[in-house]
Amino acid sequence: MFKLIEDYSKEQMDKLGLYGWPHVQRVLQLCVKLVKLEKCDVDMDVLKAAALLHDVAKHLEKNNPQIDHGVVGAEIAEAFLRKIGFPEPKVLAVCHAIKVHTHSEEPTSTEAMILHDADFLDKLGATGIATIFIKACLTNKTIEEILKNFYKENQEAYAFQHIKWIKIKQPHFYTKTARTIAKRRNKIVSKFFNQLKREIKFEDLKASKQ
Repeated sequence: MFKLIEDYSKEQMDKLGLYGWPHVQRVLQLCVKLVKLEKCDVDMDVLKAAALLHDVAKHLEKNNPQIDHGVVGAEIAEAFLRKIGFPEPKVLAVCHAIKVHTHSEEPTSTEAMILHDADFLDKLGATGIATIFIKACLTNKTIEEILKNFYKENQEAYAFQHIKWIKIKQPHFYTKTARTIAKRRNKIVSKFFNQLKREIKFEDLKASKQ
């Protein structure tokens, strides 16, 4: 059954772009690792299904920013899971985790909290920076445009929306493990963009002459 879920997820994520499916795979692995590190009791069937399906509506949100891909994704996942005969008591638990991972409401299950933290962690650090530049390439944005928007308060274009996530100084997490990892990951962000700024402005050349 999980092969069916995985295949369906990949099919939907391919509509988003080449970064979509790898993101889902990383989130799934992060979920498993967070459970082990937190030593929490979860339904792994629910958590894995939610991780695989959490962004199935992301391609719809990309085309229409008014859509909440968590809310719509939960509806899509519910229909799909019932179609393939996923255990009924677990369907609603999966859908809850998917719905609330975009902050439409507070999570009420450990599975939902773990999914939220895993998804957010993958947006941060070096992985987050790499994702920004992949999105930039897919939407014809230059390095200079990314750099300029990093120092802006509001980012409207799709390629730039990821910037606001990696700039959050104290992102909200539900697990202590995720908070600790986030602090470590985000140390690289300001250093990277400050160095990029120096290179784009050729300021590093001045330093080399001294």
